[in-house]
Amino acid sequence: MAPAGPLTGIEDPENAVPFKLRALTALTDALAEISKDNGYSHDLGEFVADDGAMMRRTYRGRAFFGDSDPLPMVAVLERPDPADELAEPPADTSTGAYEWNLIVQGFVQDDKQDPTDPAYKLLADIRFRLAHERTRKDETGRVADPLGLGGRRKKNRVEALEFGSGVVRPADEVSAKAYFWLGVTLRLIEDPLFPFA
Repeated sequence: MAPAGPLTGIEDPENAVPFKLRALTALTDALAEISKDNGYSHDLGEFVADDGAMMRRTYRGRAFFGDSDPLPMVAVLERPDPADELAEPPADTSTGAYEWNLIVQGFVQDDKQDPTDPAYKLLADIRFRLAHERTRKDETGRVADPLGLGGRRKKNRVEALEFGSGVVRPADEVSAKAYFWLGVTLRLIEDPLFPFA
């Protein structure tokens, strides 16, 4: 007899969201809070386009953009290196801890004289927002809870959020606009027996 599937016991299996996707969504939601109203120099939240449709400026898993996409905008992608190097779990549990390596890419409208200046400004906003997210605590105010997914009381959780200094580039074969990429690492605790927990 086969074991019960990962959605067994889930109230709404059609809308169940795996933990890693919830973490990515929380990260893009945090970046979408960057706005001039919140004291930043950019707006990355949703806005109403000229045609009346809502448009986003933060994306997950999107590597290519076109002329019709709004600037500035950011995308979160997995880094193209193995992310499945699990630490040895304790003998009595299937839970593993690992570093999940991501990239935040940001695209801006070039400055005519100094094309990369706007990319440095957007990168500063992103790093500032991530620095605050890194210090987030759970509802007790004592336990680290980056991205607000539940801290130590959850089976699957983000234990830490780290990021680098970023790399800024002018328009090139990758992008027709100035852009940056920023390495972000989430330290995850995840139990594969409960991927939706």
